[in-house]
Amino acid sequence: MADPQASTAQPPAPPVLTASNINVIPISLTVPNLRNGDASTITQAAPRASIPSKYKWAHITGMAHGDMVSHVDAVIRATYAQMLAGTAGAVTDATRQEARTDAIIVGSIRAAAAGAWQLTPADMNAEEVVGSGSTFTAGANGRLGSVAAGNGTAGGNYTVANGMAAIAPEEVAVINVLMYLGMAVPIMQGISLVLTGHHFLPTTKNHFAGMKRQALQIGGDAVRTWVEALGDRFDDMAFHKACHPISPPTKRAWAKNPEVAVRMTASGHTAAAIRIPALPSDAQGAKAAIAVMVKAAPVVRGMAHHITWAAGAEAIRSVETAAEGRAELDAVAAARAWMVAHASQIAFCIGIVQYLSDTSAGGRDTTLSAFSIRKLMTDYNADVSRGSTYARAYVTRMREAAESGTFPDPMINA
Repeated sequence: MADPQASTAQPPAPPVLTASNINVIPISLTVPNLRNGDASTITQAAPRASIPSKYKWAHITGMAHGDMVSHVDAVIRATYAQMLAGTAGAVTDATRQEARTDAIIVGSIRAAAAGAWQLTPADMNAEEVVGSGSTFTAGANGRLGSVAAGNGTAGGNYTVANGMAAIAPEEVAVINVLMYLGMAVPIMQGISLVLTGHHFLPTTKNHFAGMKRQALQIGGDAVRTWVEALGDRFDDMAFHKACHPISPPTKRAWAKNPEVAVRMTASGHTAAAIRIPALPSDAQGAKAAIAVMVKAAPVVRGMAHHITWAAGAEAIRSVETAAEGRAELDAVAAARAWMVAHASQIAFCIGIVQYLSDTSAGGRDTTLSAFSIRKLMTDYNADVSRGSTYARAYVTRMREAAESGTFPDPMINA
């Protein structure tokens, strides 16, 4: 039988909520208007973490970029002090030795980068530059002193810098090679930024490796042994930490400038120069396509036909010279559209190059290994086959002409 009081029972009253303050959490990312915002104004949304304090650029008051080259010892010492100041936990002999080695790498590269690229405060990320506690007075030999009291690093870092063990004679050769390498590091980071938006990634490590090999070739066995003993730690210091404080847009602009390639070739940094001007990944396919068409052109013309890639080359030039933002986005889109519109003709040229490569003794043509080219080989297989047949007919015609004595040699017929 039902409880007669059950129907009149009231539910419990809800708890009384009291007002409270909303905690404000610092947000380091930007949330853009992805629905209909102007793409040229949208920046990377991921949080941008600065490098740890120990790797920030220790600025010596009064020392200009040219002074950093001639007084690289002071730069290395200031870097050493900053590394120890940012080290968590107790400082041990092992910590000091590690900081010393890292400071030789980072300091040498920064000195050369500053001198070669004439760095000024406008070229730097302000939040990644700190005072060194030292001040420089120019002169015949230059003098270092402690900055005025009140600077958080005054006295302490200056004293630590002076306390670093002297550079050993065998390390002088290492420093010279590292300074040679350092001239190219901002550009290599710029190339990586154009390709991926990051200073240094495993996917772009090969761009740095070529310049590293070139540098080690001039250093001799002792330098090579010193560098290779550090393994990946060397690459992290030299290619990521050392020039990270230089403004990314600045490095990106340098990496896209063809004139920079000319200067770097003249300075002996050819392994880096060959990758300039850097192109965004979406435009690299069009550049690879043009390379294939250039190699196929002699066969096409030898068969009394015509081929042109002028529009594609102009599209690539527009990408190379476009300013970052909307202009570059539009230029990249135009280069990609040109490649799509000419996909069949490009695939036909791929077939020509592939046939010539397969029938020569020189090995496979490296142009065919580009991702965009391999994709066209799959998507336009019929056009590739047609190009191979065309090349075969050309080779046969030229052989028959040569055997009959009617080979069209321009030196004979001129």
